[in-house]
Formats: sequence, structure tokens, C-alpha cells
Amino acid sequence: MIHGGDDGWTLVEDGFRVEENRAIEGLFTLGSGYLHVRGSLEEHFDDDPQDVSFTRTPANVTSEVFRATKAKWGAYVPGVFGNHPTLGNELIHLPCFVTILPCVDGGRIRADLSEYRVFRRTLHLDIATLRREVELANFDGTPVRICFERFVSAARPHLCVQRVSLEVQPGRLVHVQAGIDADVRTNGFDHLADVRFERTAEKALRCDLDTDGGTHVRIATELRAAGAFSLDTSGRRASLITQARSETSPLTLEKRTAVTTSRDLPNRDAGDFLTDAADLTFDQLHAEHAAVWRQRWQDCDVEIEGDADSQIAIRTAIYHLLRCHVDDPRVAIDGKGYSGDAYWGRFFWDTEMLLLPFYLYSDPRKARTLADFRVQSLPGAMRNAKRYGYAGARYAWESDAAGDECCPNWQYADHEVHVTADVAYGLAHCAAATSDADYLSGPAGNVLIETARYWVQRIDWTQAPESATRTPVLLGVMGPDEYTPISSNNAYTNRMVAFALDQAARTAERSPSRAFAVSAEEIAAWRDVAARLPIPRHPRRPELVLQCDEFLSLAEPDFDRRWKDRSRTFASQVSQERLYRSKCLKQADVLMLMALFPNEFSDQQVRAAWDYYLPYTTHDSSLSPGVHALIACRLGLLDEAWRFWRQACAIDLDTQHGGASEGVHIANCGAIWQMAIFGFAGLRSALQRDIPTLSPRLPQQCYGTERPRPGTSSPNPLTMYSTPSAPSTIPIRRVSTLMPVLPRNRPIGKASRNTIHAENPIVTISATNTAVCSMLRACSPHRMMVLIVPGPASIGVARGTIAMSSRDDASLSSSGVMRADLGRARTMSSAMSRNSTPPITRKLGTRIENSISRNPPNASEPSMTSVVAIAERRAARFRSAAVQVLVSDRNNGAAPIGFRATNSVRSCLSVTASSGISFAHRLRSRAG
Repeated sequence: MIHGGDDGWTLVEDGFRVEENRAIEGLFTLGSGYLHVRGSLEEHFDDDPQDVSFTRTPANVTSEVFRATKAKWGAYVPGVFGNHPTLGNELIHLPCFVTILPCVDGGRIRADLSEYRVFRRTLHLDIATLRREVELANFDGTPVRICFERFVSAARPHLCVQRVSLEVQPGRLVHVQAGIDADVRTNGFDHLADVRFERTAEKALRCDLDTDGGTHVRIATELRAAGAFSLDTSGRRASLITQARSETSPLTLEKRTAVTTSRDLPNRDAGDFLTDAADLTFDQLHAEHAAVWRQRWQDCDVEIEGDADSQIAIRTAIYHLLRCHVDDPRVAIDGKGYSGDAYWGRFFWDTEMLLLPFYLYSDPRKARTLADFRVQSLPGAMRNAKRYGYAGARYAWESDAAGDECCPNWQYADHEVHVTADVAYGLAHCAAATSDADYLSGPAGNVLIETARYWVQRIDWTQAPESATRTPVLLGVMGPDEYTPISSNNAYTNRMVAFALDQAARTAERSPSRAFAVSAEEIAAWRDVAARLPIPRHPRRPELVLQCDEFLSLAEPDFDRRWKDRSRTFASQVSQERLYRSKCLKQADVLMLMALFPNEFSDQQVRAAWDYYLPYTTHDSSLSPGVHALIACRLGLLDEAWRFWRQACAIDLDTQHGGASEGVHIANCGAIWQMAIFGFAGLRSALQRDIPTLSPRLPQQCYGTERPRPGTSSPNPLTMYSTPSAPSTIPIRRVSTLMPVLPRNRPIGKASRNTIHAENPIVTISATNTAVCSMLRACSPHRMMVLIVPGPASIGVARGTIAMSSRDDASLSSSGVMRADLGRARTMSSAMSRNSTPPITRKLGTRIENSISRNPPNASEPSMTSVVAIAERRAARFRSAAVQVLVSDRNNGAAPIGFRATNSVRSCLSVTASSGISFAHRLRSRAG
């Protein structure tokens, strides 16, 4: 069983248990985006060969039983696919190149047979490094200590670097074998059509192979160690072997391996990557790799105080999200995050719904690459539509790199069509979160147009006997709940299709006249269907949204009688026939709809859906806990939210019950991040609010009891109030992911997009919270924002960075830093209703805009003192109002100053500055 290290950055396995090894291999996967390697032991197991051929047939993955083995090797390059005889096009498992077999005095070291005094395997999440330390007794009782280290370089993505250090008694005979094993199978099938080895130097080896998918792969490895080496080849295995008496300790061997394929752009030889690194030591290579990872964490870490288990869970999730992103729009992220082949390396709706948001709000450049996969695979989607007899584009339920449908199960491939609308939702989300309105006017717009053309042909029309009006309907579909296979008017699918059609119509209308060949008649048809697609309701309870038209007529599942073992999925204990005719949900369906469109459903409607569907939900899917946690946060069911949070955190970390044996559940990693940021921290997405809005909801298990520090009027740094009298430590400490890093030196869009609306309860931010710098980078060099919150600290924005001060005054200096004092904040009064927003925005904003419009940019501008004076007078009318001030350059189309009243505490602000508005122009000119 693994546990988190004391530093909050390590996953540790103390002691070896063979029955958990596969789960830890998957969990400890290393990767650079381009190359991914499971955390398999270097010495392997003699009695667990990886070349066993078997037939894996299509099945319901929630009830499938996988082969029981001690280990599961895995080396993957995204995009290298081959055709499996029963499963379709799948990601190919490449030869294993991490093999290092140490022997001392003829005694083979093997994890499941050796008696260890120490066995510790550690994944360092912050620097993406795997380290294993073992100590065991030699046959005569003398100690043998070995340290294995491994990383896949983030600085050199084609390169994997290993080092082994052995400490033994002088005079011992040490034997080490290191090589490449190409005798591997992928889901029981051999995709390697031709394998060739060549010794390129005394301590270097090369493997060339051709896959049945037409890809050429080259693996070059070289060893760095003292002594002579001999070559041993056997079938599709080749090793370099050295043997010597130990004179000094420790003995060190370094192994460097580079991988290239014929898909690479640009195409280089694997040996070139080894040559490039030839003059660098292991420590130097590791230092540059670690530096890249530390920079990644600067922009996306989430700190959770007071709960070590939650802290290590969210960092593990983020680690895998960072690791598996491929900087190549020709591929996306497969269902196992390139840590296993159980999901065949294919791309699902997870891409848009669970994965894309993390990248949108931490690194928009990576989000764009992920979204562009759907753009470049549009031809495959059009082939899929044509195969089914439709025009336009129909995205595959299980897509390969070309976008073709690879799903061997007819019920999913034929009926889970909502993925096509999910793609449109993802593209729209990408455009909204990055404020890039032009994104949908280019090639991404073609996706919206072609999918809309598919939808209007996929729609059927019904007409009631007593009516002359025809109604559009979607028949024969499967929603997110895969236990209801062929249904009519699935609420989730209908709403997503309406969204996709509306986006297509908007895109066609906004674009230049000849950008898309779309007629006015087409646009009218899209709008008509979008407006009239029904959302089913209960006939006697209109507040209850039905999952589909037939749901009420399905049989009761009788869980108490049929689901005896709750540690196993429901689907594994009943027949598929019974599954498909019962009211049993694999995962959230209507609740998923409500999580994506929260503004369209009242709390009463959401609660009705929660109460009705939760008892029917099996949570057999790893995607289910995350959605339920988001809904529970909205409804204030914080104990339930906490329960689902813990359940989601355990999906991969529970190595005793399988965990990541077949690979990490990468969509659940995205869900864990969303639970923290969209659930507990309460960020509303860019598709849900024009103004990024925080509405934190903290479960009681997170509450702390910290009190104000002596001499201050506010609690300790980063505290949150759930009620006026109950302070609690905020669990989401580092909030750098809350705002995207937008492009520099270009218009951003609406000025309101650069403010944050913090709903009750409030977050106080202290001067020590440097992560807020990243959170507010959305303020580009020609904009400035001041976020006014209660507490002794303040925030000012200049050139995309934050300056914080607890001074008793505020000034706008020539260096471009705004400082404001909030030390006079009063004690917290009763909070306003979440839905009650003071009318300060309209009145105050109008007055300031009128004031500015009378002054040209280079003329005398209204002073910040007068601006704040107006704000104070307006804010004083409300018991719990604070003001957010945005100063921006009006020449880019944004409102010159925007104000937003927030449900915060009553506060006083004193600012002395003389040229607040022209400050924006100075920033812009300095930025070039």
C-alpha cells in the first residue's frame, strides 16, 4: 500500500507486495508528453513473461476481468497505432527498454523472491522522478544496497535516463545486464512486424522495428560504466553485459535511451538525441528536467492545508495531467493517459468534458493544442458521418489519431452520439476561456458547421395527432449513462445538440460573408431545431427533468437483492440484458447536464434531480464521483461532496483494490481538479459567467480553527469564512489556476472578463500568497485590475504581475504598481443573499464612463481619488459590499473602468493617485 510523503510531493511504497505491483506500475508512470513509460521494475520477473498471446474480445469495461499478472510493461509513443484483430486500431506497446538486471556473486535480485531489509519506491511528483532504494542480505549475510533512479526528460522529450548504484563488499563479483526486450504484446496481440538489433558501439545498442500500422520505430540505448561489455541476443531480446569484481563502492551504471518514430515532426535519428546529451552528466540532465517541471507546477499547483491525503491526491492528479499532455495537435490524451492499454489508446468525450478545463485555466496554449486535435481530425469525423449515411461530421465515440471510429461495441459506436456535441462545447469553451473570438472564425468554425449539418439530418420529427406542428426529436441515443442504451430525447444529448447548433449559427453569422459556405436557410434550420429540441419532464412533477422519454417505464433495479457485493460493479453481477432494461445509472446523466449549464436550472430543479437519480446511480464509472461532488457543492450538501471527493481520490491511489493496474483513470484526474476548483473553490467557468466568479463551498472536514494573529484585524493568511462567526482555513490555498494566462499585447475582449466576482463566503488573500500572481495574469500589460478584499493586504497588478502591500496608503507609482490599503476593513456583517447583487455596477459604472468620455486619452484624466470617492459613497449604502476596480485601455474596445459589487464585508478604501486612467496607456507603450 502506498502513502504520501511528509513533504506533500511524494508517493511512497514501503515494502514490496507483488499483488499491488501492477497498480503501482501504472500510478508511477513517467512521461514527457512524447514518450511514456510505466513504473515497472528494472529487473522484472522470470515467471511473468510479457509475450503471452491471447484473445481479448469487446466487452463492457466495467464488468471486464483482466488477466492476473505480476507486472505489466508499457512504453508508449502517442499516435503509434496498429490494428488489433478483435478490438480495432489501438495504441501499440513498444519494446521495453528500462531493463537492468543486477547480480551479486551469482545471486539474481528479484523483487518477489529477495528478502529485503529495505524496499522503498518513490515517485517525486514535483520533479517527475522515480527512485527505488533496496537493501538486502547477500547469501553470506553481507549487505547489498541498490538505488535505481529514472526520469523521462521534460527538457529532451525523446530521452529516458536511468542510473543504478550498487554498494557491495569489496571483492564481490558483480554482474549487470541491460538491454531492450521487444518480445511484447498489446492486449495479447503482436503488432511488431519486423524487429532488428544492431550493436552500434561497445556500449551502445539499437533496435529498429516496423509496426503493422506502418510506423517505423528506432530505439537507441547506450551505457555509461567502467569495464568491458559483451552482447547477448536471444530472439527479440538484446542485452549488453558486464562483469567485474568490486573494488570501489558504489558501482554506478547509467543507461540512456532515445526513441524516435517515422511520425515525428521534424524527423531525427534516435542516436542524435544521445549525441546531443553526450557532454552532460546524469545530474545535469536531471537538473534541466527538474527545472521544467518546477516551472510547470508554478502555474497549476493547488495547495490543500490540513489534509495530507487530499493534498497528495490532487497533486497526483495534476502530475498525470501535466505528464500526458502531448504538444502535438495530431493526437489528444487517451483514456488511460498513456499509462496502460486497457482503453486501447483512444480518445473519448473525456477530452472536452474532463480534461480540457484543467489546461484552459492553467496553460491555455496546451488547451489550444488539445482542442485543435478535433479540428485536424475533422476529415475522420466526416468519414464517420458518411459511413452512417449522413452529411457533415460525426465524431467517433472511440477515436484513433485519424479521427476514425474504432469502438468494437455497436451500442456505443452507433448510439453514443453526444460526443459530437461535446466537441462543439469544448471548442466554444476554449474560445470563451481565452477570450479569443477569432478562434471560431477559423478552422474550428468548420467543425461547428459540419457537425451542425450532421445534426439536422440525425434529427427525427414527430407530430401529435391533434397538432399541426412537427417537433424535432433525437431517437435511438445513449447519453452519459451507458446502462440506458437506446433511448429517446436523452436530456443531456438534446441540450448539448441545441448548444452545438446555436454555436454553429452564431459562428456562421459572425464570420465574414465568404468564410463559410452556409446559407441563410441552413442557419434558420439550425436555430429552429435548437430552440425546439425538448427536455423531458416528469408529467406530474414539472421540476424533475427526466433522463429520457422512457425512463419512468424502466424496471426497478432491486439493488438490495441483486447487488450483493458492493466492492464490485453492479454490471459485473447482473446480465447486460437486465442492466439495459432497469433504472440503473452507470454515472451522472441529468446531473451532468446541470453541472454544465448551472444557470439554466434552479436549485429546486437540481435538488429534485439529485434526490431522484442518486439512489439509482451505481457509480460504476470513474467519471461519476466528480460530477456528483460538483452538484453536492452547489446544493450545500457538503458531507456528500466530501464523500465523493474521497471516493474519487481513491480510484487510482487505492492500490490494494486494483487502482491504476490497467493505467491511471486520466478523466478522473481531471475531475479531481474540477472538484477542487469548480466545486470547493467555486470558480464558474467562462461559459457560465462573463465575470470569473468565486463561490467557495467547504465541507466541514476542511474547516480549521485559526484565529486572528495578534495586532491584526483579520485571521491568518488564506482563511475563509463560511459564516460571520466561524472562520475556517481555506483548503484550496494556491489558486493560480483560476485565471488563464492570456496572450500579451492584444485585446482581451470584455473588460469584465478581467475581474473576479467573489460571492459569499469570502477569501482573504495575504501578502505571502505569491500564487495569486499567476491567478491574475489575465491582466495583460495594457490593463490593470485592483481586487478589493477584506484584510490587511492588497493586490495590485502591473504588467501581469502582482504587488502586495500592507501600507496605510495606496499609490500609483511610476513603476506601474498599484497599492491599496484595506486595513480599515470592518468586522464581517451578515452576508447578503448570493442572488442579491447591489445596483452599484450600473450606477457607478455609468457615472465613471461619462466622466472619462468627456476627456480624451491625453487630456486631464479623472483622478483615482475621485473614482474611489464615488465608489466609497456608493458602497457605503450596502451593508456588505466591496468594490473591484478595473482600469483598462479604452482603445482596445473595453470599458474604461468597470465596477462590480461583491458579497463581501463593508470596507473603507483610501487611494491617492493622480492619473489612474492614463496609467493603462503607459503600460501599453512600455509593452511595445
